[in-house]
Amino acid sequence: MTRKETIIATCLLIVFGTSMHFVHHVPFFNHFLGYIFPVKESVAAHMKMVFYPMLLLSLYLTVSRRDIREAGAPVLGGLAVMPLIVAAFFSYWVFVRHELMALDIAIYIASMVGAVHLAKRWRTSELVRRLWLLWIAVAVLGIIAIGVLTYHAPDWIIFADFG
Repeated sequence: MTRKETIIATCLLIVFGTSMHFVHHVPFFNHFLGYIFPVKESVAAHMKMVFYPMLLLSLYLTVSRRDIREAGAPVLGGLAVMPLIVAAFFSYWVFVRHELMALDIAIYIASMVGAVHLAKRWRTSELVRRLWLLWIAVAVLGIIAIGVLTYHAPDWIIFADFG
């Protein structure tokens, strides 16, 4: 990806991911949409807001480059920043004991920038490109796991509603 394309993609993915957060307020929201879009304010919802935009980047790169091997790096980049989202949120939550919207937004933006940056770097990795089928399988498992676990959330702190 060129520098310009990276900046544009990052900005569009941040806007898309942020807008995902508000879909559960629309009148036509249904159960199917709950598997894709966040349904409450939780750490896992922010992870979902990184995962699905990175899947869109994966799809864009695969189609625009006409190369299935492009699918892996964005998936891997999105998954790589998810533990950092958890760590950042709970690091500040330990001290203030409540959500800080401005800090949540900053963490989300930093996560998306990091995920796109990692994807850009890993696109040229021969190992990542060679294992494209594995990354597609990981993406499918991620879609299922993230969808089910955030919509039918277990009683774990990562899925707790902090809103």
